[in-house]
Amino acid sequence: KEYTYRIYNSRFKNPFYVNRAYFYPKHLDEEFLNRAAGMFVGTHDFRAVRSVGTETRTTVRTVHYFQVERKGELIECRVCADGFLYNMVRAMVGTVVYAAEGKLAPEDIPAILDSGNRTLAGPTVPPGGLYMTRLWYDEDVV
Repeated sequence: KEYTYRIYNSRFKNPFYVNRAYFYPKHLDEEFLNRAAGMFVGTHDFRAVRSVGTETRTTVRTVHYFQVERKGELIECRVCADGFLYNMVRAMVGTVVYAAEGKLAPEDIPAILDSGNRTLAGPTVPPGGLYMTRLWYDEDVV
């Protein structure tokens, strides 16, 4: 699966993006966001970036890519993984934005994942900017 989270990064709100993208008025550096996002790539225990109290058999997932791209005032965060935990993408995006605010360094993210502590990661961003953008099936299933 691939999810895309959109951030409207402008000083002024745009009515066309209300509930369709997360409005963030301070400038975000997409290269810095990409550096932080890259820390999530690979096979990890993602307990630290899921909703507290959700039960799953395992919290280990493989993130194939987490890429951030700016298109004018819109920032798109694309995450592809073999599976997702509840609110995982929104918490990952919140964590890279938290890093961009200077509240943690991108290099802190592996230690946060290793800790499994949700309170160390960034906040969960609002749901309005999240979209499922790609879905793959095994050929034997179709």
